[in-house]
Parts: sequence; C-alpha cells; structure tokens
Amino acid sequence: MSFYSYTIGGVEKRCRRMSTDAASPVPSRWRDPDLDPAPWTLHMTRHFGAPSTDPVRRAAVRAGLTQGDPLADALVIWMKAAKSDGWRMFDLALTKGIDAVPEAPPPLANFFAHVDRRPDWVEGDLMRIGCRAALATGPLLRYALGSGTLMVGYCSSAIARVLVMTGALNGRTYSRLQETGKFGVDIYASGDVGRFSAGFASAVRVRVMHAMVRAGISRDPRWKAADWGTPINQADMAATALAFSLGMVGPLIDLGFTLSPREKEGVVHLWRYVGYIMGVDEALLPDSYAQAAALFSLLVRSQPDADDDSRSLSNALLGAGAEAVKNLPGPVARVVGGLDARSYAGFSRYIIGELAADTLEIPRTGWRHLPRALRPVIAAANQVRRRVPYVNEGVARVRLAMLQAQIGKAFKARKPPFETGEGSPLKGRSHAVPEAAE
Repeated sequence: MSFYSYTIGGVEKRCRRMSTDAASPVPSRWRDPDLDPAPWTLHMTRHFGAPSTDPVRRAAVRAGLTQGDPLADALVIWMKAAKSDGWRMFDLALTKGIDAVPEAPPPLANFFAHVDRRPDWVEGDLMRIGCRAALATGPLLRYALGSGTLMVGYCSSAIARVLVMTGALNGRTYSRLQETGKFGVDIYASGDVGRFSAGFASAVRVRVMHAMVRAGISRDPRWKAADWGTPINQADMAATALAFSLGMVGPLIDLGFTLSPREKEGVVHLWRYVGYIMGVDEALLPDSYAQAAALFSLLVRSQPDADDDSRSLSNALLGAGAEAVKNLPGPVARVVGGLDARSYAGFSRYIIGELAADTLEIPRTGWRHLPRALRPVIAAANQVRRRVPYVNEGVARVRLAMLQAQIGKAFKARKPPFETGEGSPLKGRSHAVPEAAE
C-alpha cells in the first residue's frame, strides 16, 4: 500500500493510492493482451507497438478495473447528503478557491487539496504545444475523434455498456457529442489548463459527474461487478485520457497528418495533466509518448469484444448528423443527414479497420475510399504546416474560433449536465443488462 501527501491549513494529510496488487480478483471482462487480444484491437494499436510489459503498469491496469475515484466518490456522497448546499459549496470552491469556503467539510477540502495541487512534472509550455497541435488539425479533428476515438471505445462492450445504461441511446446522441465537444474546446482554449481556466473547471466537473454516474450504476442491481468491474473505473478512466491523445494521433496518421515528436509529447502531456485533474491515479498516467503508446496498446488489447450495445451506439453515432440538421426542411435534412452518415461510415471503416467495422455493423459505402484518396493532399498540406510556423498557428487560431462559436451557439439556451450537477438518470436499455425488477 502506498500514499500521496497534500496539505490543508498547513497540516500534511496522507491519502491511500490505488492498490496495484496483482492478486486482487480480476473481472471476467479482462483479456490477456498477449495471448488473447480481440482481433480488432491489433489494427487499432498498430501505430503504437506492443503492450507495456512493465509489471507495475500491468498490475495497475488489472487492479484499476475494480477501483473508482475515492476522493470524488466521497465528495459525491457528502454532496448528496448536503443537497443544494453541497453543490453550491463545491461550485464556490471551484470558481473562487477552497479558501472561499470557511470551514470546508473534509470531503470537499480533501478533494480540492488534490485538484489544486499542480504536480511538479507539469510543463505549461508543453501543454500549450499540445493544444495548438490538436487545433492545427482543423476539420480533421472531427473525424479523428468521431470516426476514430469514439468508434474504438464503442468496440469494447465494457465501455459501451456504461454509456448505454446512462441513456446514451435516448435520443441524445448529438447533444452528448456537443457536451463532449464543449469539454474538449474548454481544454484546448485553456492552453496550459490554469487553475481558474474553463478547461480546468470542465475537467473537475466531468470528474464529479463521473462519480455521480458511478454511484448510480453501482447501486443498480443489474450491474454485474464480478464480470464488468467498477463502473467508470481507473483503467477505463486512463483509457479515456489516452483516447484524447493517442486515440487522436492514430487516426491522424491514417489520414496523412503526422505530428512532430515535440507535438506528440505535448498532446500526451496535456492529457496526462487533464487525466490527473479528472482523478486518474498517477500510476496510470504515462510520462512520455513512448510510455503512453505502450499503455494504450495494453489498455486496448485487453478490452472485451463488441456486443449489441456497441452496435447500437455506433449506429446512433452515424445518425447524429441527422439530429444536427433536423430543423432544416425535410428533403434537405434527409439529404444532408444521409451524406453525413455515409461519410462517417466511410471514414470509420478506413480508420478502425474492416474487421472492427464489420463487428460494429458499420455500413460499407463508397465513402471508405475517400480518406485514401485525400491522404496525399492532407500529407502535403501538413508538411507546409510543420515547416511554416505562422501557418500552423493561424490554422489553430481559426479552428479554435470556429469551435468556440459552434459551442457558444449550442449552449446559448442550456448548459451541459456536468455544469449543472445533473447525474445519470440510468434510463438506458442495455442489451446485456436485464431490466431491474419493479
């Protein structure tokens, strides 16, 4: 057992780290990444080499399947008991600092002692490079994260099951994409993710929302912990942080857009710190691109196969474009929505591979040939970007402005759930989870 320290009011406190005891029970969802990886995972990790062989890292991943986020989980228990005062005090501590909450209750003080600590390894300049690199991808970022990162996550029935149970299929696919988009834009706009930046606040709020969802699903009698582990566990949280870095880099390589070594380190470093803020144990936060690549391969190759929940989610993602244009005249909406779905399907098949696409039952359309045709053009434009700094910076600035305008419009009349304290309604209809008895 190990501990990390923090200080409150001049008094040093100690908190238990995540256990990495390899003898702990491992949920049946675990697959041996060396001897029994799901076939679809080999294509998705081909850019990143073999899974990590570090015994400490492997033990941390296995143990992480049954570990939550103790500080956030304790905070949510207290907030529920404190009712509206709990969220008010949390929001005050987040926006003004913990000192703005006189005699803060221990769960609140302990939580902010962690998030307020900026680890010694954090490099602001490197994070800014990571933000700029992601934004400089321009419109490709949409396909890298949508057709690539999200579809990769859906291939895992373990990850898909949680999403479905939290209502991801209740006609809110496009709204959820907007909410995820706001989180990402807040991060990229923050540069170095300063303490009072929008990116920092969004990361903290998403962490608390995850704890709310974890508490709700854990109480649900339909959840089979022995098979599926802890909902939104440490291993899956680490995979999520890597999905925004390595999960983006892989699809970009496929499309002909390569990052410089420094940019790769910047993207990984950015999401290492964001992962820290969001409660990922430091044992699962790689400190270099090489370590991130090995951990990404380990996490992906140990995932279970897709199931009907996975296919339902991928189908809903392909239909999200139709939700976006539903206010257009009927014929126009059908044409535009159909084109968007087919383009997403084509890019997805190209990025995640035919085997995974078949598993998810993604339609085989002629659009799958477009990414390959565009690759030389994208590669040539990328060379200009990398050689001419002002082009790189200009594209990043323009892209950020466009994204902020889109997000501003989307949330003009509403706020995302992670900003309002709304937890999961748990109204999902998972194919793998029987309905709870009335």
